Amino acid sequence: MKQLDFKKTYDAIVVGSGAAGGMAAKELAERGLEVLMLEAGPYYKVDDFNHHRPVWDFPFRGSISPRERAKYCYAANPWNKQTFIDESKNPYTKAEGTDFVWVRARSVGGKTLHWGLVSLRFSPDDFRRASLDGYGIEWPLTYEELEPYYRHVESVVGICGSYENLPNNPDSLFLPPVPMTCGEKILIKGVESFPGRRLIHGRSATVTVAHGGRPACHFCGNCDRICDTRSSFSSLGVLIPLAEKTGRFTLRPNAVVREVLLAPKSNRVSGVSFIDGENRREYQVKGRVVMLGASSLESTRLLLNSTSKRYSNGLGNASGVLGKYFCEHIMGGSISGIIPSLKGTPPVSADARPHGSPPYIPKFRNVTEQRKDFIRGYGYETGAGSGEFPGYARAIKGFGADFKKQVREMYNTTVGMTAFGEVIPRADNYVEIDKARLDQWGIPVLKFHITWGDNEKAMVKDMIASSEEMFRAAGIEIVRQGRNPRPPGYSIHEAGTCRMGADPKISMLNKFNQSHEVPNLFVVDGSSFTSSTEKNPTLTIMALAARAAEYIAEEMRLGKFRGD
Repeated sequence: MKQLDFKKTYDAIVVGSGAAGGMAAKELAERGLEVLMLEAGPYYKVDDFNHHRPVWDFPFRGSISPRERAKYCYAANPWNKQTFIDESKNPYTKAEGTDFVWVRARSVGGKTLHWGLVSLRFSPDDFRRASLDGYGIEWPLTYEELEPYYRHVESVVGICGSYENLPNNPDSLFLPPVPMTCGEKILIKGVESFPGRRLIHGRSATVTVAHGGRPACHFCGNCDRICDTRSSFSSLGVLIPLAEKTGRFTLRPNAVVREVLLAPKSNRVSGVSFIDGENRREYQVKGRVVMLGASSLESTRLLLNSTSKRYSNGLGNASGVLGKYFCEHIMGGSISGIIPSLKGTPPVSADARPHGSPPYIPKFRNVTEQRKDFIRGYGYETGAGSGEFPGYARAIKGFGADFKKQVREMYNTTVGMTAFGEVIPRADNYVEIDKARLDQWGIPVLKFHITWGDNEKAMVKDMIASSEEMFRAAGIEIVRQGRNPRPPGYSIHEAGTCRMGADPKISMLNKFNQSHEVPNLFVVDGSSFTSSTEKNPTLTIMALAARAAEYIAEEMRLGKFRGD
């Protein structure tokens, strides 16, 4: 690993090492730029995570201790807990009426170490949704402009799935899909008995055949424990090695960036200030360009904390929109049941397949016709079959051989699904700096003002009704149905708080993720989104990061940024 040179002015400083930062750094380095990546957390190698260590090797049998649970988010487990932030030392605050769950990774690779792998392109209509339903602002670029970068990213990442030719769900460059289970094939009958509804193979960032030097997935099903074969995509396993291969990439872990520094005599940034996570000393590094890919809310927090006489409410924030127009996905309509006809069939482990690969029900509301009760829409992530330790076993009485027999008989019968709906951006859904609370590094924390609006509430009602009618049409016995959505933030799909747009008066960034006001500042994570759509964001984050990196490299080739 190359050592940081404090005397050097790097061509680009990239803050964050996940999907956004990893893709940006790789692209910049491959295009000839000297890149410094700063990551707030430690550096672990892919094989440091004991990916295949069995649950019975842990004191709490696959769970973390109650004491540790108070420190970590809901996504943490014994295999990956070291990659998450200690929330007891790094708090955030919430306004009255806000119930927000903020999942934060602090490790090289970011949340790609344990993400759900669902990889969906946005559709042409998603980029012009405001003109179709009259809400919000337009994206400043089109699907056609981003499509080549989708293809480029997919060729690196490796996406498995099936070609469906659906206008609202454009096909990617697919590797072979993961087969559906018997229960999922039965679910199809219920879903597709309704006009306009489809159940398709999941689209997962997993290589099902050897690809780019990575072996095919071996179907262990433990992707969130950090894949040690790199078959499921992570920035640590795929992007960082490609960046390092160029010889023009320097990675500095344990670098908690405090502030983006504004040059004293120009409206440009000169670098960043960071705190060393091991010795707690503060350092400054210089760069011709600064790219933020620290995650939507961390990048927003960093900009809000980067104040000066010129920008008293956040760097580049003359428009006042920084921190506002938060959007994400609302999770609702959860339902589970059993398929009686599959009782007693030979057990097949449904969890022994990559995350993101079980079937998906694409959006079917407000696609060709507009409803009156809500705008935008939702899609369902589904799955049928049981895992290594089926939860239903707790409800089965008995013990010994008879108990095991009953568990095996029910193994293939279970089925469930949850909807992910678009949260529309609102100015009153926002984050701000809480100067009264500091994290362990003395940096002011975020305060959240986030609630579900009337549109989301109406959408959830339809999610519940739709999931129930599809289950009944498939002959599935409903066991449990959620009536309330998960709290804001639970989807881990935060977006919109540093949005791009054509008008500098109502947006922070232009179509290349470049600050309207500070020309050598770029923000390439989900905070740049103009709207969230109902689709998972990671593939689009990486496509935008690749596009921004190409733009920077070309501008630098033409002599721009060089003299700043």
